[in-house]
Amino acid sequence: MEIKRFFVSPSDIVNDVVTITGEEFYHLTTVLRHKVGYKIVVCCSDDYDYNATITEIKKDYAKAKIDSRIPNCCKPKTNINLYQAVIKNAKLDIVIQKAIELGVHSITLFFSKNTNETNINIDRLNKIAKEASKQCGRADLVKINGVLSFDEMLKDIKQYNNIVIPYEYEDENNFSNLNLENNGDFALIIGSEGGFDSVEVEKVKQLGGKSVTLGNRILRAETASIVATSLLMYELGEFDK
Repeated sequence: MEIKRFFVSPSDIVNDVVTITGEEFYHLTTVLRHKVGYKIVVCCSDDYDYNATITEIKKDYAKAKIDSRIPNCCKPKTNINLYQAVIKNAKLDIVIQKAIELGVHSITLFFSKNTNETNINIDRLNKIAKEASKQCGRADLVKINGVLSFDEMLKDIKQYNNIVIPYEYEDENNFSNLNLENNGDFALIIGSEGGFDSVEVEKVKQLGGKSVTLGNRILRAETASIVATSLLMYELGEFDK
């Protein structure tokens, strides 16, 4: 049987005993029907996997004894922070799932000029993010931030010394000729279905951002997000073992 993964807060681990409550307790007992004696993996976003055995199940909590603590192998070497303009819900679900599988550090949503979707349920998206984090074996729980206005997004990316924005009218720069160096956190900015207008791209460039092309073909917004994340990861050596 596959050993399932659960996320807790650091304070839930005391003297090699972890207490599982809330949604994770419901998932453990009601959805998965785990019993005393079952093996699980517990994570608290400290880059370690805690292998544990369930020792107690009560009405609203479960306890497990930690058997071992090992470094999680899925931690990226570089923090790539995805700034995704809001797109339609089903497409946004895909972007969140795949970005987390690929290894982004965080996901922040924002509105741009050409954004059409306005109905965003952050709680639902965070549930999708949690499941994606579990599925790909991460020890860190990626959370969905936002939703920011475009100007708020500009203020937020000022903290990064590496800013990349794919733009359909960029003719020269691509990921392979940007001469990227792993020298700090990255902000990767992806547009909505309508893309960015030239004014928005220029504002990002004024903050030191570099625009890149994703080729001659017009990509869907969710495809562009997955492709750009993959290319940036590749250029930074994140696909090397």
